[in-house]
Amino acid sequence: MTRRSLPLPLAPLEYRRDGRPIYPVLGASPEDESNKPGDDGGAPNGSVTQEDLSRLLAREKTQGGPP
Repeated sequence: MTRRSLPLPLAPLEYRRDGRPIYPVLGASPEDESNKPGDDGGAPNGSVTQEDLSRLLAREKTQGGPP
């Protein structure tokens, strides 16, 4: 049985149009809803809106709460 190797953590997967490297994100899951692009009128250039930031921080706060 052949084993598929993982990409090197410091080796770029691809390069952006402006030449900047794209590195792998270890632990990312393609099934995660937040990784899927959407047509919800998000901010251009991958920037985060204030509404998105507030929602993300609220989620982080609930995850870090006491059990």
